[in-house]
Amino acid sequence: MTQILCIPTAVSKTSEDLDTENSQNVQVWSEQLQKLIRNAEVIRSTFRGFKDELSHKMLWLRPSVGGISAISCCEETPQRGFTKISANNLGKRLEMQLSPPKRRTREKELQSWLIQNALKSGGRLKLLEDLLGGQCWFVSDEIALQSASKQKVVADLLIVRVDAEGLASFVNIELKSNRSMETFRQVIVFRAALELPDLQEGWRTFAEVMTEEKFRWHQGLETRGVVIWPALGENPTNALANRKRKDYARIDVIGYKAISQKPTNFTLECEKAQ
Repeated sequence: MTQILCIPTAVSKTSEDLDTENSQNVQVWSEQLQKLIRNAEVIRSTFRGFKDELSHKMLWLRPSVGGISAISCCEETPQRGFTKISANNLGKRLEMQLSPPKRRTREKELQSWLIQNALKSGGRLKLLEDLLGGQCWFVSDEIALQSASKQKVVADLLIVRVDAEGLASFVNIELKSNRSMETFRQVIVFRAALELPDLQEGWRTFAEVMTEEKFRWHQGLETRGVVIWPALGENPTNALANRKRKDYARIDVIGYKAISQKPTNFTLECEKAQ
């Protein structure tokens, strides 16, 4: 959904150059992650009184590095919202009406549909649990960090998956309206920030604040990714993409189909690499 620019690692760079770049990324990402956590904490501590009204209007509060937004999960206004939300202005924002987007996109509709289902299920994405196994807890969406070289790394959705042994780990999800192999690169780019040892405590704190759950985390740092794109039957000309995805480790693939228009619903199905 959100275009991600990959962090360049030129072949000509020395190991010392790369070590410096990684060190700089850790520092800037750590600072941004702390801002993300603070805004998540504000959401949980300050806006509890608005829970019913937000739910009625199909809005949810999304933290970002720069602040807090109220984002619509409504079918007519998917991913539309109000920015710079505070305790002083949220009431007035809730009295306002959002305008439908000029151009509707399947990605935004699917993203809102998934979040809406999670909010109705106490924070769990049971639609994905049926496909991935375990418990899938929705953390947040549109998480954007900026590297030391001013490149964006973004996750469309971030979830915590708790396996059959009760151990938790992260899964970052990318949504796409076409079967583009660039989607896999986007998962891997965000994974670089998600798996850094120095950021583990911060990511875990953020997830537990957002879900209001206490997890028993895997000792390892490895995460998984998920690509959700149109089912192959809807786009048979891109069968090549299905064969090439075996080159990307630790990424599951789910195909979606729209099954109705009013309201728009989707079916999800895991795809196997050929």
